[in-house]
Amino acid sequence: MTTRRRFLEGIPAAGVALAAAGSVAFRGEAGAEEATPGLDGPSWHSPSLRVESATAPNGAVATQAAIDANIRLGATEKMAARVADGVYLLSGWALGHSMAIDAPDGWIIVDTGDSTRAAAEMREHLERAVGKPIKVAAILLTHWHYADGTDAWMDEGTEIWGHEWLDANRTASTGVSIKSGFYRTRAIAQFGVFHPAEGPDAFPNAMRFMPEKLIAESSYRPPTRLFENGKIMNLTIAGEEVEVAPNRSDTSDSVGFYFPRRRTLISNFMVPGFIFNVFSLRGGPFRSPLAFVEDTRWMESRDAEILLDLHAAAVIGADAVKAAIQRSADQVRLIHDQTLRMIARGLDGREAAENVYLPEHQRGDWETYGQVESHVRQVYSGTVGWFGHDVYDINPLSLREEAARTVAMSGGADSVRRAAASAVEQGGINNWQWALRLTSMLLRLDPKDASAQQSRAGAARALGQLTSSANARGWYITEALQIEGRLLAVGKPVSLDVIRAALGTPSVEDLEAAPADSTLELLRYLVDPRKAEDKRVAFTLRIEGEAELRQVELRNGVVVLATAAAPAATHVDISRRELAAFILGLDTPVRANPVIAEFDACLDRSLFVSMPNGLGPEFDDPHGLDELVVIGEQ
Repeated sequence: MTTRRRFLEGIPAAGVALAAAGSVAFRGEAGAEEATPGLDGPSWHSPSLRVESATAPNGAVATQAAIDANIRLGATEKMAARVADGVYLLSGWALGHSMAIDAPDGWIIVDTGDSTRAAAEMREHLERAVGKPIKVAAILLTHWHYADGTDAWMDEGTEIWGHEWLDANRTASTGVSIKSGFYRTRAIAQFGVFHPAEGPDAFPNAMRFMPEKLIAESSYRPPTRLFENGKIMNLTIAGEEVEVAPNRSDTSDSVGFYFPRRRTLISNFMVPGFIFNVFSLRGGPFRSPLAFVEDTRWMESRDAEILLDLHAAAVIGADAVKAAIQRSADQVRLIHDQTLRMIARGLDGREAAENVYLPEHQRGDWETYGQVESHVRQVYSGTVGWFGHDVYDINPLSLREEAARTVAMSGGADSVRRAAASAVEQGGINNWQWALRLTSMLLRLDPKDASAQQSRAGAARALGQLTSSANARGWYITEALQIEGRLLAVGKPVSLDVIRAALGTPSVEDLEAAPADSTLELLRYLVDPRKAEDKRVAFTLRIEGEAELRQVELRNGVVVLATAAAPAATHVDISRRELAAFILGLDTPVRANPVIAEFDACLDRSLFVSMPNGLGPEFDDPHGLDELVVIGEQ
């Protein structure tokens, strides 16, 4: 008998019935319902949504967990705190901390802060704490995010150490990119950049980025000494022994440090005051839970009595350090392992998110940055992709038609508007969730539907005030503020669409300064295949200051970039400024060339705003949104 035959004959009739019924009724753990809930049955929502709110000192209406997050973050005030002899934690300058070690040959500074000004304040606090001026022998960078205050720490002979990929990763994230507008805008929403400083919509903790962060002076300098990727290195820096090891968390260039003489561990995002953000709502590359867990093994194997993390209060005592590392690793391990358990049971990503359970001591008030359901869905997608088991999702109706049919079936737009308004008025987490779903459909059909906008703003704000997650609050409150015209940048109301266009439009100066390859790469993403159809166009470019000859070819609806051995029949010599102007669609002589004009006609620049400085005509201040710079991945 074949294995297949034995398998088929072994399926009981009940098993066939179960398979046909699907798995949506599985949610049977932790006292949750055993059947798919109906309107009259039990319901479920993320434990990160609490039923009671409180008021923070700045007037923010939020959960108590969110208000208390600064204690776990270790950011209650700006200070240079002595945690051991010659070891200081510099905290209170927003989300990321810096550290200082008094080494035999001078001070070692770990990470240089968000800006030159912030770093200068840190240095002032540190020198006040030690009672004398310091001399910095070395700067160690855990990763590229908090490296913008370098000049404030630089003294004669100061070395800068960092991962061999650090500078390239920073350039890729802060330089010219088709994704810049997307990532920066979503970070602005998540971190509440344009939320008011006081009142119900203010951020209740230090997980907000202030607008000043976006235009603050950076004095970043690339590392002069490099850590090799993937290796544990034993070095002597400034006369101090230090072990460097991979700390793969939110960036691929992330490293951790162990100072054996001081039994001190320093990590990036590995043991924060919240559950590690496997997925950030603003988006980003996949963060591997397994790599994270693997790197915590090195941390646990060190005989540390002090643990300093960029995003947490200091942990003191060998037992406390080990327990903190184990907790953080086990939270991520549990999310990963239980998601795969749900995959094995046939659940899709959303069902898996509803069914993965963390014990109370592992979830509790640790969910103050991201939220578990987001992490589960990311692990699901990163493991098996977006498709679950509902065949409708393979070829669904267009979003607009799906909304139109559902609204019509529900009695028409007026009926759905009334239902949304009623849900908001009745209140309660489930009603506010339902109001968001209803208004999503209404606004899909009519983005200017005033009634739907009002209901949506009310529901989003209510949920934002009841979530313990800073990431989720940022999005909920941003949604409410932009609908109401109270999301203010440079004193004027903006929407995320306006911000995305502004931040996604590089200036001529940005493009001139960028590497030529980065500028040319933008052409790939400007092609409109409907305009290109079957056209084939090719030409060569010699860019001012570049020895390499480049070929640009349009074929099959795509742009292919390559080096060229010799000029083509159509060839142009072009300055960097003229290339920048061409990318942005500005008037420039090169567009008069018939071949390039044919190529130009296939490009779509509608994702850019019309003004070359990156601002739309609705802005009078030429130094407003145009000055916004990338917000580092958190």
